[in-house]
Amino acid sequence: MTIKIDKVAGKSGIAIMGGTFDPIHNGHLRTAVEVLERYQYSELRLIPCFQPVHKGRPGVTPQQRLDMVRLAISSHKNLKVDCREIKREGPSYSIDTLRDIRADIGPDEPLIMVLGMDSFLYLSTWHDWQSLIEYAHILVVSRPGWEPDLISELSAFCENYRAFSSHELQCAPSGRVWFETLTPLDISSSMIRALVHKHESIAYLLPEPVQRYIEQHQLYR
Repeated sequence: MTIKIDKVAGKSGIAIMGGTFDPIHNGHLRTAVEVLERYQYSELRLIPCFQPVHKGRPGVTPQQRLDMVRLAISSHKNLKVDCREIKREGPSYSIDTLRDIRADIGPDEPLIMVLGMDSFLYLSTWHDWQSLIEYAHILVVSRPGWEPDLISELSAFCENYRAFSSHELQCAPSGRVWFETLTPLDISSSMIRALVHKHESIAYLLPEPVQRYIEQHQLYR
C-alpha cells in the first residue's frame, strides 16, 4: 500500500471519538482536548452511538445522551457533536460512520479515529474492522506504562499500517496507525452511574451543565 505524504501547514485533519457517553464525563473531555492541542487538528467530533454493539443497551435514551454531549462541549469551539449515529438508529457500526463521514468531507481530508487502548484490543471483533483503515487513520491512546500484548491479527495489522511519526496522520487522508500515551483521568461512566444510584456526589467528575441535566431529569436513579 502506497500513501502519498505531503507537507502540512497549520491545523488540518478531523478527529473523531465515538462512544456511548452514558454519561459523558471529564475523562472523555480531557482526552479530546489533549488530542486537539497535541496534534493541532482542525476539530474533534464526539459521536454518540445510538445502540452500542458490544455493550448492553444504555439506561437513558439516545436523545438524553446526545443532549449531555452538547451541554458538555458548549464552551469549546473546536469540539463538535456529530449526531449521525443517533439519526441513523439501529446498531452503531464504526465502518458505516467512517464511510458516511468520508463521503461528506471528500477523499483528501485527513480523518483520524481516536480509540482508547481498551477498545483497540477488541478491534478484530468489530464489523468489517480491517476496512476501517481505508477511510481513516487510527490514533490509539493509552495510559503511561501500559504495553499490552496484541493478538496476532492486530499485531500484523499494526505492522502493516504503523506510522513512523504522528505527522503522517495529517499528511494523508487515511491508512496509518499511531500509538500515543496520555495521562487519563481515572473516571468512568459506570462509576458516575453507580454514585448517582447511591445518591452520592458526582461533582467535579463531569461538567456542571451535565450534572444539572442528570439531576433535573432524574437519570440513573
